[in-house]
Amino acid sequence: MPGPGNQKKRNNKTNKAKNEPNAGKPQPTAQAPLSQCQTLEEDEMTRCDQPATQGYPKNERCKKHQAQYRTMYMKYKDAAKIVDELKNDIPDQSQIDQYKDFSSPLKKARMIRKYVEAIRVERTGRRIHQSRFFLKGGFRFISLHRYTSS
Repeated sequence: MPGPGNQKKRNNKTNKAKNEPNAGKPQPTAQAPLSQCQTLEEDEMTRCDQPATQGYPKNERCKKHQAQYRTMYMKYKDAAKIVDELKNDIPDQSQIDQYKDFSSPLKKARMIRKYVEAIRVERTGRRIHQSRFFLKGGFRFISLHRYTSS
């Protein structure tokens, strides 16, 4: 209803708008649409249908899959550290030939078993991580070169 009370309110809004730094500039009315989570579900065929709200440097995964991504990443990176630490301690044939008792070979055998298990964890983790979290046209074979070169 027109009247002196309503006129005063309109003037206050107009005055506030003039004092704001972006006054008079067009303001965006809608946010950019959220992209879809880039993760494949555990069946490695179906893509997650949730919006991508997590990730660095840009949002690529939903909250659930970002947590899985970080957990899996840390697991295979920890295994890679074990591989790197143990690689130099593996005895060659000349060292094995010098063993005189059973305690040294048993200790080395346990260490080699740990080394082989760490390689398995790292390779499997990297394969699953690559195929589930990076939609880049399929599976890439992870070379054994890292484990066979000296």
